[in-house]
Amino acid sequence: MTELVEVIPARQGDHEYPVRVGSGAAELVGALADEHDRVALVSCARVLATPFGKQVRARLEREAPLALVHVLPDGERGKSLRELERGAVALLRAGMTRRSLVVALGGGAVTDAAGFLAATYMRGVRWVAVPTTLLGMVDAAIGGKTAVNLPVAKNAVGAFHPPEAVLADPAALETLPAREVRSGKGEVMKYAALRPDLLEVFGPQLAAATLDPLVIATCARMKVDVVEADPTEQGPRKLLNLGHTFGHGVEAAGAFSRYTHGEAVAVGLAFAFRLAARLGRVGADAAAAVEERLAAAGLPARVPRETARAAQRLMAFDKKRGDGGLRWVLPVAVEGGRWAVEWDVEADAEAVDATVAEIAAPAPSRASTRKKGRATLARGRSAAGKAAR
Repeated sequence: MTELVEVIPARQGDHEYPVRVGSGAAELVGALADEHDRVALVSCARVLATPFGKQVRARLEREAPLALVHVLPDGERGKSLRELERGAVALLRAGMTRRSLVVALGGGAVTDAAGFLAATYMRGVRWVAVPTTLLGMVDAAIGGKTAVNLPVAKNAVGAFHPPEAVLADPAALETLPAREVRSGKGEVMKYAALRPDLLEVFGPQLAAATLDPLVIATCARMKVDVVEADPTEQGPRKLLNLGHTFGHGVEAAGAFSRYTHGEAVAVGLAFAFRLAARLGRVGADAAAAVEERLAAAGLPARVPRETARAAQRLMAFDKKRGDGGLRWVLPVAVEGGRWAVEWDVEADAEAVDATVAEIAAPAPSRASTRKKGRATLARGRSAAGKAAR
């Protein structure tokens, strides 16, 4: 029996679609897909191998004209122009038409790539997002921002192409690796930082192993509301880029593999608040509050010095830059000891340079790494000895 926590009506320009969050949401995928002449399921091997992935595929095989299961490389490797071409050829060979449907089953990388494939194939076909990660449920699958990466820039080639529905079923998170759950918490932290009262509300959840579906629904509703006010990111929707300018630089510096998106956003959030403090927009206590929550969620606030410097160079390719350089999304203090967040904020180069140096954690030397390893081994032997006694 379907028991939805919440059905959020989303509007993007003239397009309307439901965002369904809760137990059983994905059960509706078959009925949605059956309205089309052919259906392509776009996913990755890791997701298709999970119990949830198998259930969604089986439902489409039973209830819809499933013509193709297209498998993308895992993670950001599936978001490239080469993979876009491979996917378009696969759709063509499967007989997909303008009346066909793409079902994106996966995390943020899959929904980005599959959504962009749907946006560009035959100048646009319909698609449904079935996010399987926390990051996808609270952010990536909502709002119709679809894209692939270039080697030096995240999401540099893309289109606004909202889905027909977003079906976010927390059952998909049950077999998610702990690192992926933490990565999703990076985006949850972004929403909390946009509304500082949520730092306290979300605090216990950020430290927990799993999140209450109501937290997922709260984040989803926040994004839906912002997107409705600004469908194509000309104004308020830029707020959703909080932490993403430096964060995307960190992702690119790690070749889109060393850091997950949520980990990079976490570092970007710490960077944004430290930059704002350096500019006198907020006090150091605001940055400390954000970093305290990041630590509780097991997320990083620092990167090695060489990564920070590379991220700074790669920010030059960020799509949010203007003629006068980068424009930042930064907090500013308001009455009551809280802050609001503003977009298109200028920051002088010296402040950015100083913050890059501040956010950089020196990489451990080989000697210190060996020393730490020997200490860990010694503790392990001691514990083993006590257990034997």
